[in-house]
Amino acid sequence: MTDNENNFPQAPATSSLLEERHDAELFRVYSRILDGITDHNLRPGNKLTESDLCRQMTCSRSTVRSALSLLAHDKIVDLLPNRGAFVHVPDAKETQDVFKMRIALEETIINMLLEEENLAEKAKPLYALIDQEEAAFNRGDRVSWNRLSNAFHVELARLLNNDVLLEIVNTLCARSSLIIAVFDAPKDRLRHTYCEHREILDLLVEGKKARACKMMRRHLGQCQARLLRKFEAEA
Repeated sequence: MTDNENNFPQAPATSSLLEERHDAELFRVYSRILDGITDHNLRPGNKLTESDLCRQMTCSRSTVRSALSLLAHDKIVDLLPNRGAFVHVPDAKETQDVFKMRIALEETIINMLLEEENLAEKAKPLYALIDQEEAAFNRGDRVSWNRLSNAFHVELARLLNNDVLLEIVNTLCARSSLIIAVFDAPKDRLRHTYCEHREILDLLVEGKKARACKMMRRHLGQCQARLLRKFEAEA
């Protein structure tokens, strides 16, 4: 059952946070595949058959191929010679690399935000987003919860009005979502993400740079450590 069927506001899909790239039809197909992967409907390792995608999305094979090429560039899909396209399966090193970059980049975002005027006013929509995230968690809506958890980090970067930074953050968050799809599960998250998001935002609004950076490192670092333990256990 969807958010709308439950009379809850629609959680923003990963693609809705992106600036439209290329022509509208290509972006539509790219977005549909990306959202299927980041919502964990298309699992890591799943084959993406061009004919099936054309039928599902009512589009040409050339559009599907172009969308898959863009997703391969973004490390969301793997294109294997003579085998086709597959949802990317991340490994332990990629997990470390992605989360190290996120920690460094999101600390930089905190530092830049603290130079902004009227930060408390600009941050108000993020508090509403966190409230939606908490509500999604409490009603057991994992898709919306994952979307809103991802959206918090993207929207935090959006406050800086820097398109290049926003594109990088969105790509890293999408790759993080794919990594989480491999091994993570709701029961593994002992501390609810919305609690940590609210704490980070409170510290930012209060101008407590050191504590806000420390909380962000802890927030992302714990997720990284949990995922790496899973990789080690599976290995």
